[in-house]
Amino acid sequence: MVTIYSPSENTKRLDYIARHIFKKILGVGYDIVEEKEIFLQQSGACINYSSEKLNHGLQVVPHGLLFETGVREISDLNESEWQGFFCFFKQSEGDVPFDIFAASFYLLTLYEEYFPKKLDEHGRFDHKESLAYRKEFLEIPIIDRWAYLLKDEIAKRFPALEFKLREYNFWSTYDIDHPYLYLKKGLIKTVGSTIGDLLKLDFKNIVSRFAVHLRLKPDPYMKAIQLIQKTQKAAGLIYFLFVLLGKKGKYGRSAVYPTPDYYKYLKELSIDLAIIGLHPSYNTCLNLRQLEKEKKQLEKIMEEEVIVTRQHFLRMRTPETFKELILAEFEIDFTLAFAHAPGFRSGTAFSYCFYDIEKEESTGLLLHPTTMMDSTLITHLGLSPEEALLKIKKLIDECKKSGGDYVSLWHNSNLAGDKENNPWINVFIESFQYAISLENNNFVSKK
Repeated sequence: MVTIYSPSENTKRLDYIARHIFKKILGVGYDIVEEKEIFLQQSGACINYSSEKLNHGLQVVPHGLLFETGVREISDLNESEWQGFFCFFKQSEGDVPFDIFAASFYLLTLYEEYFPKKLDEHGRFDHKESLAYRKEFLEIPIIDRWAYLLKDEIAKRFPALEFKLREYNFWSTYDIDHPYLYLKKGLIKTVGSTIGDLLKLDFKNIVSRFAVHLRLKPDPYMKAIQLIQKTQKAAGLIYFLFVLLGKKGKYGRSAVYPTPDYYKYLKELSIDLAIIGLHPSYNTCLNLRQLEKEKKQLEKIMEEEVIVTRQHFLRMRTPETFKELILAEFEIDFTLAFAHAPGFRSGTAFSYCFYDIEKEESTGLLLHPTTMMDSTLITHLGLSPEEALLKIKKLIDECKKSGGDYVSLWHNSNLAGDKENNPWINVFIESFQYAISLENNNFVSKK
């Protein structure tokens, strides 16, 4: 147990971040006390979270953010460094050179995203504006690293305190934007696509299209889903499939609705290891009515409650999208990632509940930060398969170092074809095996 002294009566934010650092990451209980006399009586591990020198326990001098209410734009973060890692909210006094609790709260709550200076072409917070990207720690779960450094400082003073550090986890997730490449497109689109292939003299695609329609070979996109199923089943791991149901269009699905065979197949997968979640369509980002409509539609198809979600195009706005998900009665969200850059958008590899700063309360919506999206590496960064595999392994190692969660996101459309003509299938399989391997765990000492 770690006792934290804070003279402020407002401890909601401190309690929220202490729960993440101590219970979630370090596996140790904590207690927050407001009475100085009670704190000074503690003989076990303790932290003085005040500007007053008490010569008792480890002192962390507050920045002030955790004692505030509401949000305000912070122009000066007072950046610094702690044992080789970037940090901010620097303090000249205390045993830790910055306010680790306020800095962690700032990142975990996406505080900076309440004041976006620039939105990208899809109305999303631009990753280049994020502190993590600008200071080059996006690919490091910095909160987790700070937590382990704090653990070391506590252990020096209170060696009897035992930490039950969490083990690394791997979560496989898949977005099924387009279940079929050739099938279920309707007569007009099928004929139009065939004419387009003829004009481009793409006879290989014409042959493949007719072979699929004649049932001589499986549809490439559906075959990719079967590859996903086979890979997950061989490992005995549950996985998440996010289904897009929105309208057809530039950023929507390409199959004609409805597709009974596809929905029947999804129900069969859900009986096995798959958890079916909603992939809310492009325009649901700030449209609660449409979000609720699509949720009910998928629940009717699956004949069960749907509580897991991830926004299409990772299109979200802080805090509006999260509030809408809560109103729509979702419980778990996997949207937290940048489309154009891999890494740890909120500074951690651990799941956590969304904190509504405007209401000053921790909600029940569990956020799973997504570490890597295939399209980020393939399309936006333009990496070769070899470069992408190295990047993925590095991200996995970062999660293994502190027992965090590696959450991968693949699209079935990027896994279509065969190993011989699609090198990304090999990247998928090799990275999957690396993620589930016990080798190269690089766990920090669990003393």
